[in-house]
Amino acid sequence: MSIPFSQAKLKVEERRAILQVIETQMQQVIIDGVTQVLQEFLEQEVTTKLGRPKRSPRWVSSQTRPIDWQCAYCGCTDANQFTRDGHYRRSLETGWGHLDVVRVPMLECQRCEHDVVAQFAILEKYQRFWLDAPHRAIFGSGLSRSLRQLSQEWAATVGASVGLRTINERINQLEAKLAQVHREPIEEVPAVVQFDGIWLSLQTQQDGVHEDSRKRQRHRKSGKRIVVLVALGLWTDGSGKRQILDWEVADKEEQATWERLVHRLWERGGASLGLRLWLHFGATALHLPQVAQCQREECRLGS
Repeated sequence: MSIPFSQAKLKVEERRAILQVIETQMQQVIIDGVTQVLQEFLEQEVTTKLGRPKRSPRWVSSQTRPIDWQCAYCGCTDANQFTRDGHYRRSLETGWGHLDVVRVPMLECQRCEHDVVAQFAILEKYQRFWLDAPHRAIFGSGLSRSLRQLSQEWAATVGASVGLRTINERINQLEAKLAQVHREPIEEVPAVVQFDGIWLSLQTQQDGVHEDSRKRQRHRKSGKRIVVLVALGLWTDGSGKRQILDWEVADKEEQATWERLVHRLWERGGASLGLRLWLHFGATALHLPQVAQCQREECRLGS
């Protein structure tokens, strides 16, 4: 995604714009993944309530299986009388964006053929499904941890571990999609690559509660400083094109993390088409074979 920035040490507004672009690039992947995980929660909760998986015949028995969902018409609470009846669509607000196409399962009572009122634990408890701030989800790898923690809480709420394996598979698929962003081939390689590190603070909510100066109860929070290492492409063909090529999250700027970023760039297209110039700003020198093949200019500017 193109973004305007200067061929010099990045200014504050340029750094903010770069972080915003990265968030935008990742947001749709996250929204799609969260939607799939959420729908898996809903499907598995229906399985838990009914005591049978999808496409399995219901038991016709004189022994009832009462649950806390009931028919809106006759008041029946016997799960043996309930069957799946398609889905309805609803929207949901999340910490990563607006979900438009959440498919919520519907049930029908076979005693009177009316709808069953299903109070899903995952939607009842998390009406907004607001698990993590975008910065923490994208840059702090908090998304997968939050979803896995939520799956454990959900399993405890519904009183079963049914479907946790499937839910974890969904979360693994989401992690793979997020990683794919860093593996896609760079088809149009720029003549110049500018490297820089953008520092930011992540805040996480703790279990404890404290009273602030206004006597309000607040969750305790802790902060952590991380750096987003970015590779910015510059084209010298007169087009003025500039683009974020790749990025890497690290605890600090050091040789190993820069190596990982440069190696990945090289594998994604830098090796085949070549680069004329690498610009490096205010970080550990890049003593790498890939960089040695290019004309390299190290710019040591004050922070």
